[in-house]
Amino acid sequence: MRKNFLDINNQCFINLLREGDDEAHELLYRLYYDKLLLVANSYLNNKEDAEEIIHDVFVKLWRKKNELTIKSSVNSYLYSMTKNFCLDHLRKNKRRLSATDNIIQSEAYINFKALSDDISTKIIEEELEHHIQQAIASLPEKCREVFTKSKVYGLRHKEISEELDISIKTVENHMTKALKHMRLYLREYLPFL
Repeated sequence: MRKNFLDINNQCFINLLREGDDEAHELLYRLYYDKLLLVANSYLNNKEDAEEIIHDVFVKLWRKKNELTIKSSVNSYLYSMTKNFCLDHLRKNKRRLSATDNIIQSEAYINFKALSDDISTKIIEEELEHHIQQAIASLPEKCREVFTKSKVYGLRHKEISEELDISIKTVENHMTKALKHMRLYLREYLPFL
């Protein structure tokens, strides 16, 4: 059975995050921010609150990088963090709602229940992971190889240059092309990129 591309290298990526690798954190931010924002906004019905929550997710991830204990995938971990932040927000706001806010209260309750549903959360996570894998797979071969060595295996540009026998400038060009491709490919799923 073929393993998922991201699952194979999940531990390597987690190690990069623990080491405080800025590029790994930035890649997570670029790949997940807008998708997580859409999810949070769909439950909270307030873009400003959703933006604040997603910002808090990435700040907490960075601050706690040395203590990361991710047992599943980075993907699941980020969605769980977002879900928990949203649940906390909904709990706080539920107390503030008055009897005249029945519609808002009903929406908050429905959203709270939806976020509590692990099955639908898992479906969303798997869908995003599938699209990220497709985006990586659709990169031109050399570009995909450079991107994978950099972002999945954590090699530096110089190491990639030596391993593939290409110039550092060529590695940089491939990375620029790959990141641009990822943004374009995932724009439907991450529309704010």
